[in-house]
Amino acid sequence: MLVEEWALLVCLRDTQVKITSEFSIIKKYLSGIGTSYLKTNGINLSIGDDCAQLENKSKLLISTDTSIVNVHFLKSMPADSIAYRSVSTALSDIAAMAGEPVAFNLSLVMPSFNPFWMKCFRNGLQKISREFKIPLIGGDLAKGPLQISVTVIGKSKKKTLLRSNAKPGDILCLSDSVGHGYLGYKEFKRTGEVNIHTKPYLFPKAQISYGLIISDFASSSIDVSDGILQDLSHLIHGSKVGCSLDLSKVPIADKKYTKQCLEFGDDYTLLYTVPPKKLSKMEANLNLKKKKCHIIGVMGGKRLKLLNDKYGSIKNWDHFK
Repeated sequence: MLVEEWALLVCLRDTQVKITSEFSIIKKYLSGIGTSYLKTNGINLSIGDDCAQLENKSKLLISTDTSIVNVHFLKSMPADSIAYRSVSTALSDIAAMAGEPVAFNLSLVMPSFNPFWMKCFRNGLQKISREFKIPLIGGDLAKGPLQISVTVIGKSKKKTLLRSNAKPGDILCLSDSVGHGYLGYKEFKRTGEVNIHTKPYLFPKAQISYGLIISDFASSSIDVSDGILQDLSHLIHGSKVGCSLDLSKVPIADKKYTKQCLEFGDDYTLLYTVPPKKLSKMEANLNLKKKKCHIIGVMGGKRLKLLNDKYGSIKNWDHFK
């Protein structure tokens, strides 16, 4: 029997499973997600064996992201958004390297079993699986404080974008405005609602298609997860070249909260560099797809230089500070 047929049968039969152990929870709620994509994505073995098995001729991209309750997400968030967000933030690393997602693993630690919560959590996994056409191919389940670890697997479609290839004179660009994550977080804490204002925080979008478009033109790239200055510092360090960043050119979701938008992170926009001679052609390609390129600085010198800085010290995310 093909692996996708086996996993689908497990999913269809789950209504008869008596929940008595971690294995029955996995069988009922974490199996059969994205099984229709197994064959096309080169997955030979999936959930049901000790390991998954992939068959792929191109270079693989692998990234892991861990989300901890009340650190990376609010305990009060709907379970479907916790699931979706946990996978999407990991997929953002694939987007930054101009990759195409193939599959994902998920390890869930939870304090107790709640069937309604697990059903909603499964719905979130199914939502992102359908959106990016990727199957869940393995993972783990344990009891403890709520946290989710996701390992995403992607493949290099064209050129792989690194943090380390920016050159002096390259133009620094941003794919979208920053602050939507902050505003969504702020609004959800106030209302507890899922709406157009809170969705950027609850259901952040990995910019996979954007990364693929710029891969022919960009010299380096990183996603903005910890705040624009923090992530730009990684690009500067990796490329061993400084940068002049014009803060007045950084697009802000709401200028009433400019400093907070610059600090908060959780936007998952792409921050990237482009050689000047390739800029106009890249912008034309982005325009064809109705996407924007915001020019916010230029690479050069030995360190970060902030222009039009009216905000004093800008503090970005760091787990240990």
